[in-house]
Amino acid sequence: MGSSKPTSTPLIPNCHLGPATADEVDRFKALGINYCSAIGSINYLSTATRPDLSFAVSTLSQFLESPGINHWHRFLHVLRYLNGSQDIGISYGRKGRPGFVAYSDADWGNCLLTRRSVMGYLACFNQCLVVWKTRKQPTVSLSTAEAEYKSLFDLTSKLLWLSQWCQEAELASFDLLIPIHEDNRACINTANGNSNVNAKRMKHVDIQLHFMKECIKLDKIRLVYTPTVDMLADFLTKSVPKALLTQALAALGVSSLGVRGGAKDQL
Repeated sequence: MGSSKPTSTPLIPNCHLGPATADEVDRFKALGINYCSAIGSINYLSTATRPDLSFAVSTLSQFLESPGINHWHRFLHVLRYLNGSQDIGISYGRKGRPGFVAYSDADWGNCLLTRRSVMGYLACFNQCLVVWKTRKQPTVSLSTAEAEYKSLFDLTSKLLWLSQWCQEAELASFDLLIPIHEDNRACINTANGNSNVNAKRMKHVDIQLHFMKECIKLDKIRLVYTPTVDMLADFLTKSVPKALLTQALAALGVSSLGVRGGAKDQL
């Protein structure tokens, strides 16, 4: 793929993949390629150093049992993106007062087959990206607010564990109140206990609801409304255009670091 034309995004914007047809499966089998191994080769990147690959890998991983030629073409699209962004990485350093800042988002009913939502969240410590995740939710959400709430619950659980770990490791003192940016007002109002209507509609997630309210009451987290255009976790829930992806990555400190360690560097 070294000579292939690079692409500007991991997947085509607004890309929705479904199960392969019998013909597509047969065409892929004729290639004799191990699809699981191929996806595994980029999975480590998506979880360790390349958050921009997270949604693409999560999407392609849904078809490990019966991949088709269309899924393989999308995988090659990811490789072409990697070919043009080999030097992208996360920069770390002292950039401000120590503390966590997080973003939570969800794309309601993203999966056209099951209508399950895709959630994505990320967290920065000392303004450096340390946590990110893309995941298709295991159950169908009945509203956008519910889908957002499930993502918020998962993120909060992760943040509380990380905060406790940092305290036990006796890292530099930091603000224990964690701001979480959320772009759904109904979700925020429900968590803050300001909307009885929404709470009644979400009784089936009652335990999560009480957990979130308790975290807010104990000053462990603070929900901050952020417009969708400023939601840095948006690229973790869907395939976005190049401009939005570049803007989000730059804000998170994910940028070109320069390729080091090559043969020329040793001369």
